[in-house]
Amino acid sequence: MASGSPDDYYLLLGIEPDADAAQLRRAWRRLALRWHPDRAGPAATARFQSISAAYAVLSDPAARAAYDQLRAPAAAQRPAPRSPSAPPPKERAPSVMLSRQTGSLTALLAQGVARRAESGVIELFLNAEEAAQGGMVSVSMRVAALCPDCAEGDSSSCARCKGTGATDELFSAWLAVRPGVKDGAMLAPSAQLPGVVQEVSFRIRVRGAR
Repeated sequence: MASGSPDDYYLLLGIEPDADAAQLRRAWRRLALRWHPDRAGPAATARFQSISAAYAVLSDPAARAAYDQLRAPAAAQRPAPRSPSAPPPKERAPSVMLSRQTGSLTALLAQGVARRAESGVIELFLNAEEAAQGGMVSVSMRVAALCPDCAEGDSSSCARCKGTGATDELFSAWLAVRPGVKDGAMLAPSAQLPGVVQEVSFRIRVRGAR
């Protein structure tokens, strides 16, 4: 895993190996907002998956310690840094999609893969193998968001929201499920839809867990 390798999670997030949790979060939020496919387009999906998988590992202390141990031998053999003018290495997504949990929320609810819990919380069901493997999940749904045409004015005359002050918007929630995720773990989407009335979060349920 030499410097510049597509699997170098620190390089993907643009942070130093000794970065603390606050620096990691700031880097993740900046990149997630920039590369979320809802904002950057479908072509950004692979890059978004890469940085999401990197954050899922580095934000977990035990997973980060294990990753650092694997990374250390290769780090001692790193080549000289690239020239600033050299093109960046081609990235690939080191994480897989959890296809059973990916899709429209309506379909996932009908299939029993998801269910609504308390207000603003959606539960996703994984089997033991999926929980051990981890991966990426994308759930599309409709959410209420503040109407951009009348957010700072009188909504009663707004044609877009018909006076309600909110509109029904399509939102793709991207989640990085870390390997070995536990039953009951709470996950937040990488980025919430701007102006969303109620933020959405997810609770992982592992079938057979006690």
